[in-house]
Amino acid sequence: MDANGTQKPYPEADQMSAKDLIVEENSAAANNTINTNTASQEKNIKAADDKANLTVGGFLFHTPEDAEVARAELNKIEYLEKKMNYHLPENILAVYNKVMESKMLKTPLGIHYLYRMQTHMHKVGIDQDRIAPIPVYQNFAPKVPGEVTEGIARQRIERRLKKEKSESQKMKTRFHGAIAACLILVGLVGLMFYVTLKSDNPNILNYEQNLINKYANWDQELTERERSIREKERRMDGED
Repeated sequence: MDANGTQKPYPEADQMSAKDLIVEENSAAANNTINTNTASQEKNIKAADDKANLTVGGFLFHTPEDAEVARAELNKIEYLEKKMNYHLPENILAVYNKVMESKMLKTPLGIHYLYRMQTHMHKVGIDQDRIAPIPVYQNFAPKVPGEVTEGIARQRIERRLKKEKSESQKMKTRFHGAIAACLILVGLVGLMFYVTLKSDNPNILNYEQNLINKYANWDQELTERERSIREKERRMDGED
């Protein structure tokens, strides 16, 4: 019954709906927890797999590429171990010098193997001055923040100068190309004027000169005709 005294038709149904809602919410929360745990487990498994792929000979490398280089060096070390005769110190020294000369071992794995060879040669009596030191191709000292900032700024300036130089070179090339095109165009125009002036056909440039020449020719022809007529008239007068 509600506040107005009206009895609800199905009170049990309302109670069952509330219970069902609570059960559904608890079930959804449990599913979310299971999904979260599953995703976390998958992430942990993936991280473990990545770590295993990056680990070679007890060394954890930063990138898969470095790990591949280390695996290749591990194969080289295993090959050297098969061919190595530790009972012949000079043989060990010769192999050591050959490896150092070829720089075939440079990862921590290879450096560790070279150090083992050094230690064994010391034990069998090879002089220290005959054993070359192992080079380490890596910086370990931390950089000063100011030096890092200065280096970054220098790199940016160098990139900007290089870009500006490239753009300037492009503009210079375009300018030279434009000058060459203008010179070619002027030459063509001059050639056209020359051909036009030398042409016998009348055109806008030699039209006046052609008219003058024609008029002169006509005038000369008329003068000659008048002279010829006068000579004929004088002859006729003489005959009379």
